Order: sequence, then C-alpha cells, then structure tokens
Amino acid sequence: MFEVDFLPVENDNQDGGKSGDAIAIHFTVHAEQRQAVVVIDGGRGYTSELLVDHIREYYRTNVVDLMISTHPDADHLNGLAGVVEALEVRELMVHQPRAHARDVSDFSNLEALDELLDKAKARDVLVTEPFTGESRLGDQLTVLGPTSTYYEDLLAQQLWEAKHLTASATASRGLWQQGINLLERAVDWLPGETLTDAGETSHRNNSSVITLLTVDGQRMLFTGDAGIPAMTAAADQYENTYGSFAAFPLSFMQAPHHGSKRNLGPTILNRILGMPNSPFGSSTIALISSAKAAPKHPSPKVVNALKRRGCFVGATEGITICHSSGALARPGWGTLQPLPALVEDDDEA
Repeated sequence: MFEVDFLPVENDNQDGGKSGDAIAIHFTVHAEQRQAVVVIDGGRGYTSELLVDHIREYYRTNVVDLMISTHPDADHLNGLAGVVEALEVRELMVHQPRAHARDVSDFSNLEALDELLDKAKARDVLVTEPFTGESRLGDQLTVLGPTSTYYEDLLAQQLWEAKHLTASATASRGLWQQGINLLERAVDWLPGETLTDAGETSHRNNSSVITLLTVDGQRMLFTGDAGIPAMTAAADQYENTYGSFAAFPLSFMQAPHHGSKRNLGPTILNRILGMPNSPFGSSTIALISSAKAAPKHPSPKVVNALKRRGCFVGATEGITICHSSGALARPGWGTLQPLPALVEDDDEA
C-alpha cells in the first residue's frame, strides 16, 4: 500500500513566492509489517497547516517517521518547522551548512533553517544529514544524491557567490504576473523535441536531496530542484545499485524544480525513461508541483518531453494530487486528467 500526495503550494503574499514543494507519503514498510509516513519538503510557512491536517485526516496518525528537507529554499523548507511543532516527527534529514563551512553568514534563508533545527532539537527529534547511500524504513527509502563531497563543493560555490556577486535586479520582474491556464496552451499534436541539454540551474538547486522510494516493486523518484548534473549523478547511483533503468524502470518520478526546462534535458530523460520512439518509461507517472500564478512553471518543453517518452504527466496547479495503490478510497476525490501536449514559446524560462 502507498499514498503519495503532492499538496499545492501557491503564491505567498508574505515573501512573493510562487511554486513550491510539499509532499506527504504513506506506505507499508514490508520488513516491519507496519505503515510509515514520510514528508519531503514542507512548502512555505503557511503550508505546514495544510500538511498537518492532511496527514491527520487521510493517514490517521500524528506520527511522521521521517522528514526530508531537500534544500533550504523558502518554498521547500519554511513549512517544515510548523509540522515539527504540530506532529511527532521521529527523524529530520536536512543538510547542515554550519557543519561543512566555517562562515555561513551569507547563506540564504539561514534563519529559517536554524529555526527548524532548533525546534527539532527541542522536541528530541533525531537530526541527520541526507547523503548518497543513506537508507531508512527497511531500506525502502534510499538517498541517491548528493554525496557529501558534491554537497560541500556546491556549498562553497554558493557561499562564494553570495559574498562576491550582486543579485540581478531583473530576478523579481514578473513576480506577480498572471499565470496562463495550461489548457489554453493545449495543442492537438505533440511538437518535435526542443528541450536541450543546455539548461543550467543554481548550485543550491543541485544540492537537492534525490530520494528513491520502493514499495511493492514500484520505484518512485523524488528530485527537489535538482538539475542535470545532480540528476546524472543520481542516475549513476541508481544503476550501480539496482541495475539499468530499462531493466528496473521507474513507476513514478517528480519532475524537478516545478517542471523548469533548466533542470532536465533529453540525454538524462533518455537514460531514465527511454528514447522517444521506444520509451521504457511508458508506464511512468510524472508529477509536477507548480502554482497557477507561476507563468513559467511547468515548462511546455518539459511537459512535452515527458509525454514524448510515454509518461502520464500531471501538475498540481492549485489542487492536491494523490498517486496511490491499495489505499482506501477518498470520498469526493476525482480522477486526475493528464496534461495535454502544449504549445511552446521560444522565450520560455
């Protein structure tokens, strides 16, 4: 049995944010013959209440066995402290920059990270760091990346850039731009491949924890905001541990960074899902956490690339999505319709 829930993370008027990640998972730990709850990221501050209510209502528990913070961006981390306060969290896996660098005073969102750690320690939550090879819950949950060495390299680059580079004034332009309804971009045909391997994301995003969950032989990949280098390293770890993706395909994957074209390219997609003409990912469900008010998320190029490789593609866009097997039916919940092929813009981010 498993239930994987992607909760909607929408615009937050307090910090001007758009998309974010808040994922709750309920599944059977076979070796222990019990059910467990895992939270991967908590969205923004207000999202914690949504997560707590969801876990109590649908999982019928106040216990979170494991909470993972993929990386310290506000749209992923800030909601976790509220979950720690409201529920019994047994373990928090989070990277701790203070343990890997002497001076982290320029580290972005450090105050929220410190608050999360302080609240966890005050409640006797076990705090650990998620690096490649760590496994939990009967080895059904495994960290595929980053390695500690890769994380420290990325952290050093983050800190150097924060100290020496000035943020571009254009970074906040269009922050409140009205989102475009994805269905308004639908087309009746699947355009040819335009996604390239040239996309680059930040060092911070590449430090995201990449996690594999296996339940009843189904392999589910959670990616945070990881980019192409991080995804490639995680694919190496997957193949070294389990075998090729063709022999042991993914049943589910989270498209990283809310479906941004900067985080995926055809080479990594061909590797983990198969070539467009002969995909072994044809039964893979690909979900995207994207806000209605985020005009660049998800990228139509990414949606179409996933569909081209046979994936069922869905996006939160203001609603909670549940991917489940063997779980109790939820009264009032409907069936998610896959995203159609989308028209692409040459200037999309």
